[in-house]
Amino acid sequence: MFDKHRAIVNSIEGLSDEEREFLYSALNIHGHVCGGMPMGYVAGLAALKAFGMKRERNMDSMVILNIGDGHAAGCFADGVQFATGCTFGKGLMKKEPKGKWTFYLINKKEGKAVKVTLRNEMLHKAFSAPFITEYRSKGINPTDVPEDIAVPGFKRPFTLKLEDVVEIEGPFDFKVEKGKPCFKLVECSVCGHVVAENYIKMEDGKPVCVDCTNYKW
Repeated sequence: MFDKHRAIVNSIEGLSDEEREFLYSALNIHGHVCGGMPMGYVAGLAALKAFGMKRERNMDSMVILNIGDGHAAGCFADGVQFATGCTFGKGLMKKEPKGKWTFYLINKKEGKAVKVTLRNEMLHKAFSAPFITEYRSKGINPTDVPEDIAVPGFKRPFTLKLEDVVEIEGPFDFKVEKGKPCFKLVECSVCGHVVAENYIKMEDGKPVCVDCTNYKW
């Protein structure tokens, strides 16, 4: 699998060494070859370039995704995560479900954002391709789609100009509430599990976790 993924990624032109490595990582983590993840990856790169930003390595930017659930958009989200470095695990990506292939890339330090929208033509093309119409819509797993069908769809977003893939609005003002991460641990007095301090309730003077509390959050 890894050799196949490397060959596919290496066959794509126009990427920097870093962009290529993160795309390779994205493909390995995503687990299958499709057109959705690369569309998200290219959209994420476009957002960074429009902002003049580099891929996030700390906590200075975030993404708000307007995709929802159950409409073949999870692949897109994986691509956006790997391109921007704004991941769910770091708390730098969240969903505001609207069923749309749009997202906001936010520079938290400057209080600015750009809105990125996948162009209608890209979506219609992707959803009318054999990958969807002949395989995925009929319940066939993405890993069972033939390579000669899946690989062209994967490579297609990289053959186009960024402006033909996405529409970008901004930058414009965008306020984000700033918070500090919690680095303190507390043991629940009931179950004994270690809990982040900011998720503890005090009951009768004792620390209690969400599972054991008598109160509703």
